[in-house]
Amino acid sequence: MTLGVGARTELCDAFSRAKHSIDVQFHSLKDDAVIDSLNSAARRGVDVCVHVEGDVGRYDHRKAHVPENEHVRASAQRLRSALDPHIHWIVEADPLVLEHGKAAVVDESRAFVATANANEKGFAQPGEVLVEDDVPEDVAAIHRAIDGQAARSVRVIGGPDASVRSSIMSLLESTHSVHIAAEDLSDAQVVQTLIERRQRGFDDEVLVKVESRTNMATLGALASEAVPVRTLPGAYLHDKYIDAGDRIYVGSANLTRNGLDEAREIGIIADVHDFDDGAASLRTDFDRMWSAATPLGTA
Repeated sequence: MTLGVGARTELCDAFSRAKHSIDVQFHSLKDDAVIDSLNSAARRGVDVCVHVEGDVGRYDHRKAHVPENEHVRASAQRLRSALDPHIHWIVEADPLVLEHGKAAVVDESRAFVATANANEKGFAQPGEVLVEDDVPEDVAAIHRAIDGQAARSVRVIGGPDASVRSSIMSLLESTHSVHIAAEDLSDAQVVQTLIERRQRGFDDEVLVKVESRTNMATLGALASEAVPVRTLPGAYLHDKYIDAGDRIYVGSANLTRNGLDEAREIGIIADVHDFDDGAASLRTDFDRMWSAATPLGTA
């Protein structure tokens, strides 16, 4: 597990060592270093395929939202200009499914799952958590998810699929207090479950990013029921993870209707020991952010 700007280096190093193939999926791809490493790989003969969302502005769609053609064309033009001609790129424009995953597979043997987009803000700390996975069945599942197919293994979840919601909600059945860091949290089932956990005496902690599209009424409902909710004013919080004590979720899906039910997402849910010392790093970073954060409503 790598946090913050170090994720850029990990990805670029992996791409620079690729021998045969690289398949990546990003909601958006704008980071020069990542683009340069993909181009360099293609020029030395590596088969590179890139998937991106064509209209990133439709994030808040409900069930169906036809991408705006001019936005899709602009995304295609950016990739055409930035990527080496040998790279096969796909601009996704499915009106029913938003491309929101952030993942890569290198040489069909190493996979990477991230919480943030491959751009300057995405790699900034706080915001990015990158998990590397070399378990063959996980790598195969992540590869299928990037290709838009049904994807699931013991650890990997991929949307849109009912298993994403059920798997993430299972973490909120934990007998431990839960720590959540999320760019966006508005799903009614998640909110109600957190309230019920508080009523049963759990000391869960929720760290969120407050921005224009944030559902403040939803977060206010948590705060009104004494669920500890804090925000980092002015910070670009792009984290998406749940630490449930014995298991941890890291992935692209926010705790929203879109993330849990509708979007093309990729995530990992694994036992704490599967992350080696990454779990300890994640917890140290959460504690640091929590100490610096402001309780909701007092920012």
